Amino acid sequence: MILFPMQAVWGQVCSLPFVYYFGLLENNMKYKILSILCVLCILAGCKIELPEQAASNGTAESTASSQVSSAFSSTANSALNSAAESSAQSSSALPVSSAVTASSAANTVSKSASSPAVPKAPAVSKPAVPAASQPQEKSCTLAISCSDILKNSGRFNADQLSIVPKDGVIYAEKSIPIQDGDTVFDVLLRETKANHISMVHANSLAFQTEYVQSIDNIKEKDFGSTSGWMYVVNGKQPPVGCSSYKLKSGDKVQWIYQCGN
Repeated sequence: MILFPMQAVWGQVCSLPFVYYFGLLENNMKYKILSILCVLCILAGCKIELPEQAASNGTAESTASSQVSSAFSSTANSALNSAAESSAQSSSALPVSSAVTASSAANTVSKSASSPAVPKAPAVSKPAVPAASQPQEKSCTLAISCSDILKNSGRFNADQLSIVPKDGVIYAEKSIPIQDGDTVFDVLLRETKANHISMVHANSLAFQTEYVQSIDNIKEKDFGSTSGWMYVVNGKQPPVGCSSYKLKSGDKVQWIYQCGN
């Protein structure tokens, strides 16, 4: 027995009188019972078929159901395959750089969210380094004078005094640069040459030093038997010769001609 929609039931209703009629004519108990069952099935909304018809109808319905299932399965598989292909294409179409960028951004956001912000240490200002000062130039002052002759001018004749400057200054006091190791004699020799002042000197074997005999043509013993040139540093006469005394920056050197007896 197989259930069908209402249109099948209405067909059975229409054929009921004929079934019942033939059942009465044949006086066949089987068909009488079948007629009664048909009435009951009609009232219940069902359809009763003969065994032969049920078998054939069942086979047809099973075939149709298999075909519908196969069609539905193939359609569903095609749809699923199309969706999978579309998803694979969209995934492969995504640029690697975009994926990497998205991953990096996600990692950055994750790290930012998980890691607390670390406050930066305040910038420490370094003390300003003073510029290297250039070494100061060393210097000393030099002066050459024979004013002592003028002080004793009454003792000398006009010819002697004719070579003496009127003010007694041969080289006015001047600041000059010196180098490490310069001696009083080195400065005198350098400056007299630079200013075209004649100067005669000799090496003293007894004192192991240079001895100045004449400056600007004013010689030793010209204005007395013991007259001659001497040098003074910072107002004092050193105990060594002029070529042995090493100068320091700021020293004041004077060469003085002193009259003798």
